[in-house]
Amino acid sequence: MLGLLLGGCAGGAGRTAGADIPTESDMSGEQKRALLRLELASGYFANGQNLVALDEVKQSIAINPNSADAYSLRGLIYTRMGEADFAEDSFKRALAIKPQAAPIQHNYGVFLCQQGRLSEAEKMFAAALVLPAYSDKVKTWTTLGLCQRKAGALADGRSSFLRAYELDPANPTVAYNLAVSMAEAGDWTRVQFYTGRIHAAGVRTAESLWLAIKAEHRLGDAPAMAQLGSQLRTQFPKSQQAQWFERKAFDE
Repeated sequence: MLGLLLGGCAGGAGRTAGADIPTESDMSGEQKRALLRLELASGYFANGQNLVALDEVKQSIAINPNSADAYSLRGLIYTRMGEADFAEDSFKRALAIKPQAAPIQHNYGVFLCQQGRLSEAEKMFAAALVLPAYSDKVKTWTTLGLCQRKAGALADGRSSFLRAYELDPANPTVAYNLAVSMAEAGDWTRVQFYTGRIHAAGVRTAESLWLAIKAEHRLGDAPAMAQLGSQLRTQFPKSQQAQWFERKAFDE
């Protein structure tokens, strides 16, 4: 869980030549207790138990006030609780401790996006993306695209989704968001292509099928549209998209 939400360890940065790589046995008793509290907080957060998670992360910080990961998790908890001021303070504290922690920069970027602060969010996402060792660039490019689309910067959003797709063309979430973005631009041939990639990978949702149906409708391929419609009715008979198909409400 921590690997998905929080920054990783500092790794080799800052070690002197010949120094050994730190392992768990090198941790003090206090450090281990702080880490245990942080892991508990992360688990409670994942289960939606915000107050319990907040209490655990506060205890972790009390034991180890220099944990960037703990402050970042505190920021996520406060964000979910709607405490924007406390959340922002937490992310800033985390980055003051670990200025080049890409996962923390990503988390702070998400917060800034939710607050409608696009330019600041773009800078934070960009700071994460330039770090060579950052392994979650697909997630950050996709999140940036969603943020830009939310703010009405549709062309910028398409560019971000394309960067994510270049890194991971087999990712159905990326392909779907790219298809939606192309639909917004009226490029139905590319919508057809990207939804086709999703379905070829064995992933079908009511949303992806409906988007593909709309593309075939715009492109005038009635047999393909009928085939996709049959799949939509069979696999998602109670979905809103199936109802739209029955009514031929292709502008929905």
